[in-house]
Amino acid sequence: MILSHEEYVRVMETMPVACIDCVVRNDHGEYLLVKRDNEPLKGEYWVPGGRLHKGERLEEAVRRKMRQEIGVDVEIIENLGFFEEFFDKTAQDSKGGFHAVSFLFLVRPLQAEIRLDNQSSDWGWFAELPARLREQKYLKLENL
Repeated sequence: MILSHEEYVRVMETMPVACIDCVVRNDHGEYLLVKRDNEPLKGEYWVPGGRLHKGERLEEAVRRKMRQEIGVDVEIIENLGFFEEFFDKTAQDSKGGFHAVSFLFLVRPLQAEIRLDNQSSDWGWFAELPARLREQKYLKLENL
């Protein structure tokens, strides 16, 4: 089920939103980060991901979001845990900000060519993950 813009804003204003995010790691041990064009985190490099749809399993959401946001199929390696964040700014200008609960997955891309959707303006392979992600206390990132 896909929500209308108004319905999604209402959800954002009244409850946490379940999301998936992906640590996309290549065979060289580098991490794919995308430069976000929208709030939250506008202008920052971050891991690709997005909201979970009702009736969609986490692994289905991982595959859908990776095809949508970076244009590749992925192999799911591991669930790295969860984290939550609170943002004052959202692309939808919701009142009261945004509370996201994200499930983080380690994935390997099955194609080399990255094709961004309209939510990001740039991408690159980086030696380390963003500090705000590394600082999350419930994630299993120590072996990455």
